[in-house]
Amino acid sequence: MREQEPLHNMSIERIKSVIDIVQKASDAYLFILDLTSDVYLIPESMTKRFALDSTRIENCTEALVKIIHPSDYAMLAEDITNCRTGKQDKHNLEYRFLDRNNRVVWICCRGTVVVGEDGHRLLVGKITELGQKAKADNVTGLRREIRFRLNAEEFLRDKPDSIRYFMRIGIDNFKEINEKYGTDAGDEVLYELSCCITETVGEKVDVYRLVADEFMIMDTFSESVDPQAVYNRIAEKVAQVVKEKGYSRFYTISAGVLTKDFAGKGSDDIMKLSEFALNEAKRNGRNQMALFNREKYNEYLRQLDIRKELRRDIADGFRGFEVYYQPIVEADTYRVIGAEALLRWKSEKYGDVSPAVMIPIMEESGLIIPVGRFVLWHAAAMCKKWLEKIPSFHVNVNLSYVQVHRSNLMADVERCMKEVGIPSNSLVLELTESGYIETDNRIQELFRDLKEKEINLAIDDFGTGYSNMRYLKEIEAKTIKLDRSFVLQALENDYDYTIICHLIDMIHSVGSMVCMEGIEYEHELDKMKKAKPDMIQGYLFGRPSPAAVFEEQFLM
Repeated sequence: MREQEPLHNMSIERIKSVIDIVQKASDAYLFILDLTSDVYLIPESMTKRFALDSTRIENCTEALVKIIHPSDYAMLAEDITNCRTGKQDKHNLEYRFLDRNNRVVWICCRGTVVVGEDGHRLLVGKITELGQKAKADNVTGLRREIRFRLNAEEFLRDKPDSIRYFMRIGIDNFKEINEKYGTDAGDEVLYELSCCITETVGEKVDVYRLVADEFMIMDTFSESVDPQAVYNRIAEKVAQVVKEKGYSRFYTISAGVLTKDFAGKGSDDIMKLSEFALNEAKRNGRNQMALFNREKYNEYLRQLDIRKELRRDIADGFRGFEVYYQPIVEADTYRVIGAEALLRWKSEKYGDVSPAVMIPIMEESGLIIPVGRFVLWHAAAMCKKWLEKIPSFHVNVNLSYVQVHRSNLMADVERCMKEVGIPSNSLVLELTESGYIETDNRIQELFRDLKEKEINLAIDDFGTGYSNMRYLKEIEAKTIKLDRSFVLQALENDYDYTIICHLIDMIHSVGSMVCMEGIEYEHELDKMKKAKPDMIQGYLFGRPSPAAVFEEQFLM
């Protein structure tokens, strides 16, 4: 009679036969570890992924040394020993394997101890790659945002005082790298940066990869640390790597840091605040670190709320919006010959909101496009009415570069003039001086269209920006408006006054007129008139006012 097979051998083979069937329908690696004999049974797919030569490994403890990250081996060995000695009957750990290319792969290993009748102990379970569940990243070898949130929540809830800082790091030009060199090059850069970060902070400080090109450091280990010094060391390592690569892929990093007030916060708060701080570093010029600033954040939230209010009022028929008009007078006679249309908005929540606040918000959000049309149509309608009083009257309407780039501006202008019924020489479009004027193709196209349609152009705030005399002749602007800050310099000293006189002469020499802005007092008028401007605009002659008030003051 055949000798009966020992119970533990029968158990392991029967279990393995079931596992082999289940393995075919699973992305996880199912395994059996014989804790008594140290035999490790694994699927063939695991031998292809990791440096394991057989599906049956006789000396598991020795074999695992080759594929487990050195920093994690002691933790795993202790847990396995506890399962072998009966101190625990469950195995549940997250740690790092090294794949056949020696890249880090975060895994979650879970198992249950099964005890045979003879006391033989088997650990039966599964290994799951966390990267497949977005919990770890196989490009950098770091854990992902999901794991960061879980760990951060635990510390924020139970031990907020142990948190030294959160540092969110982003690559300043990652999109450019992907577009120019490809995603494989982008992955290499991510791996390089992850190494620079982990080498700087050490194994005991947690580092995670967030979305795209961003990383998060959560330091709950260091006794005393200066985040600025940490950032500087990481940036220095990055610069060294870039240099060693021959500057073939140049990139820099920015960082946003939170250092205090963690009590009562959750991971959502950390993600929002750190993102704001990182964006602040990039807004300030990139390649630098920014500490979270509560006052700036509150102002940012206020701007978001103002944007929401703007959207609501625009959608509600431009509720609270009104166009004001400031007179433009002839310099010799002080006769009103035109007006600049200026937008005003009164919010139900915030009251009168300064254009200096709302215009940038509308430009960033694109709301300046519908609001720009609102101003254009209102100004054209008033101009048509006032032409009956002053046949040569013109109205100036300010343009935003956003309108030029993101809308069919010329189509709007032509349709407006046709529907309202005003001649082209009664409309003057104002564009703020900028270096874009000379280099931007869309701006150059606009200039050509305006010239073809015989619509006048004014360059606003001249003297505050690029101030290149050469483009004045090329764009053939009808009017150059000298900013008040430029005028004040001329009022304060003779040298600047002489410069402004020569400037006006040069503007006249190319066939353009000069409107001097910001004249507020009689003594200013007396001096600046001698420089021979063509037009004057300023509080001395009238402040911006609603159409009815403007009409009563200047056209009756």
